[in-house]
Amino acid sequence: MMKIFVLAALCAATLAFVPIDHKSAVETLTGEALVEYVNSAQSLFTTEHVDVSEEFMKSRAMDIKYAAAHPDEIRATEVNTVLDSIPAYFDARTRWPNCRSIQVIRDQTSCNSCWAFGAAEIISDRICIETGGAQQPIISPDDILSCCGSFCGNGCEGGYPIQALRWWNSRGVVTGGDYRGPGCKPYPFAPCTSRNCPESQTPTCSLSCQSGYPTAYAKDKHFGTSAYNVARNVAAIQTEIMTNGPVAAAFTLYEDFYKYKNGVYKHTAGRALGGHIAKIIGWGTQNGAPYWLIANSWGPYWGEYGFFKILRGVDECGIEEYVVAGKPSL
Repeated sequence: MMKIFVLAALCAATLAFVPIDHKSAVETLTGEALVEYVNSAQSLFTTEHVDVSEEFMKSRAMDIKYAAAHPDEIRATEVNTVLDSIPAYFDARTRWPNCRSIQVIRDQTSCNSCWAFGAAEIISDRICIETGGAQQPIISPDDILSCCGSFCGNGCEGGYPIQALRWWNSRGVVTGGDYRGPGCKPYPFAPCTSRNCPESQTPTCSLSCQSGYPTAYAKDKHFGTSAYNVARNVAAIQTEIMTNGPVAAAFTLYEDFYKYKNGVYKHTAGRALGGHIAKIIGWGTQNGAPYWLIANSWGPYWGEYGFFKILRGVDECGIEEYVVAGKPSL
């Protein structure tokens, strides 16, 4: 009851600043006006003004349809295991400190490839966790992005992470770090040098590794044994993370999230930009607000060094609605 009361109070505190007849106007706020309003209307999180075009902000967001279940999805593969005891705080970085991939913040740049990053990141993490740190591949988002095709979605327009995990099961995925990085197929797009870099086009699928890489493409493949949804409840998501490692989650991306700086995010004002996928690595409570701890794929200079917190337990922006994971073949 206390948890329900706290969450209700948090929601009421935010909505109290928004008269009913002004809610639609608040949702259309943008730029500096949006930042000023959000920072004055609530105290859970802080935003900062970033001078970018609407087109660039949308280049970080998928078509909203990819933030929901696949049209042919059957949730018979849903996992709904709940442990008897769940701690108040959990951080996968400290639970598995030898797994370097959990610490790393990737950069999708101006391609809507968050879905491929989300899948590649949890695959990397879970291989390390399952092997006790003996294997630590950095799985290539580009191999998923460029080669999964319509089975997964539409490349830089967006895709379904559950389909990417199924692709991993059946076809395998090679290694590859960030731009000009190590592995078979590094990410092909350089980090943006400005805040208005052009939108990237889906790369062509290549079945070969970068020049100088010592392993053949087919030999570099890593495979999975399962891909599944996690039940739409907090305890099941927490249990999955504690037991098997980070998970990929979809949510609706609003402009006030794009301008997030720190704290526990709760959508307060601004337009919806599309859908987004990110990796949940833990949870906790800050100033009375329960949160999910999440790694984004917008580079280390956004948010809290690339990470962010979002309100937990109220399906904020749909964050608890569509959570997926899978297990590696070792």
